[in-house]
Amino acid sequence: MKPTVLTCTLLGLVPLAGCISVDPKADLQRTSSLVTARTGAAETYDPLADELAAEKVERLLAGGLTIDQAVQVALLNNPAFQAMFAEIGVSRADVVQSGLLSNPTVSLALMFPEGGGRSKFTVGLAQQIVDLWQIPVRKKIAEAQLEQTILSVGLRAVELTAEVKSTCYQFLALDQVIAVQGENRALADQSMQLVRRQYEAGLANQFDVNLARVSVLDVDTELIQLERDREVTRAKLARLLGLSRYEKPWQLADSIPLPDAIGEPRTLCEFAMRQRLDAAVATFQVRAADEDLRLAVLKVFPELSLGFDLERMENRALPRRHILADTARESIAAGRLTAPSIQSRAQRAEEKRMVIDAVLGPSLQATLPIWDQNQAQIAKARYRAVQTRKKFEDLLDQVYEEVQQTSQTAKSNRQLLKFYNEQLLPQLQANVEASRQIYLAGQQSVLVLLDAQRSLVSRRKDYVNVLRDYALAMADLERAVGGRLPSSTTTAPASAPAASGPARP
Repeated sequence: MKPTVLTCTLLGLVPLAGCISVDPKADLQRTSSLVTARTGAAETYDPLADELAAEKVERLLAGGLTIDQAVQVALLNNPAFQAMFAEIGVSRADVVQSGLLSNPTVSLALMFPEGGGRSKFTVGLAQQIVDLWQIPVRKKIAEAQLEQTILSVGLRAVELTAEVKSTCYQFLALDQVIAVQGENRALADQSMQLVRRQYEAGLANQFDVNLARVSVLDVDTELIQLERDREVTRAKLARLLGLSRYEKPWQLADSIPLPDAIGEPRTLCEFAMRQRLDAAVATFQVRAADEDLRLAVLKVFPELSLGFDLERMENRALPRRHILADTARESIAAGRLTAPSIQSRAQRAEEKRMVIDAVLGPSLQATLPIWDQNQAQIAKARYRAVQTRKKFEDLLDQVYEEVQQTSQTAKSNRQLLKFYNEQLLPQLQANVEASRQIYLAGQQSVLVLLDAQRSLVSRRKDYVNVLRDYALAMADLERAVGGRLPSSTTTAPASAPAASGPARP
């Protein structure tokens, strides 16, 4: 075997290696399907069609955003969420890398004889063969990590959906509180005008007028604070939607939804165990930890190379022939003129064939596990596997706790809303009307009217806050179950109570 043949063989393997490529297209499509299934959004970000995202966002922003459209804008346009899709390509590259053999090692050496002649030439080719039993385990680890990455993107989509909905609810609640505060301002103005007329008729004093005036100023002060909070919340929502640097005007045009029914905690917990993506991530983490332990055991022999070596022996140069000197020596020895002995061409060829020109044979090189048998890494991987399983069990307990807490909070707020609508707000509205009549009859001072009015104003704002907390609890419940709630839970819009009385859910 000549060195040129070995070189041609190596060069022939290069095109085969070039056929390997990293194509995450199927993984990205699977991720997009997972996101849309868990969030209910019609579309989500697609790295393969990045240039279309801005156009889709423009269409959604036209005419005002509903809460569902705001979620879709966030899933299309949030830069941090978009960045997570690149990690899928990284994980797919790791999967491809895990299935590749180590590159072979070629060694070359050329040594020149001291006295001249043909040089010694050696060439060796070696290939790690530990890959043969390590590649299947490495691929399982990389594939589990790819699944974790895909599920992590889906999990972030669920969390982003909950964050967008919660921020929308807070913004809409502030809008409703400002609207209620406007009605309260009108009510305070009415009381102010009533006291002023009583003052002009000589039935009230300046102190009563001042008290009514302070009530109006208090409402104005709260309006300023509420408008500040609304702008802060709008800035937060813009960041979640990826619109912080968006120059065109946009608005949220929707109302806070209220579900008609909430499932039983036990049913929701069972649903969450099937839906929670972080639980699925933890499952793949356990699987990867078990494979890491297997790989650590296989690495007891870290290197085992099988190859071939070719060695061409060196040859000393043949001495020059001196015909006259050889003839003289042969003649002196024979006592007469004698021709020197000269080998024939056949004799020289036969002698050359008897010389070993090159040697070729297999080689084996291994790192002996005498001092380091990978005991420390095996123990470390075993502890990691145990730790991962315990974390998974703790996550299961956390899922049950979150679902039970959020569902109970939502139910309590729903009961409180019903109480406000059916009992408290109607009673406070009646108290204001009765206090106004008593004040006009001169039976009580203006303090009674202002006190009744302040109670109604305060409870109206409390109603909107409870409505907001209800919606926030439902958003947290969606996050707790891992996405959209079961189809048995429906939603219906709800609005803040009007001046004449509370709205019915």
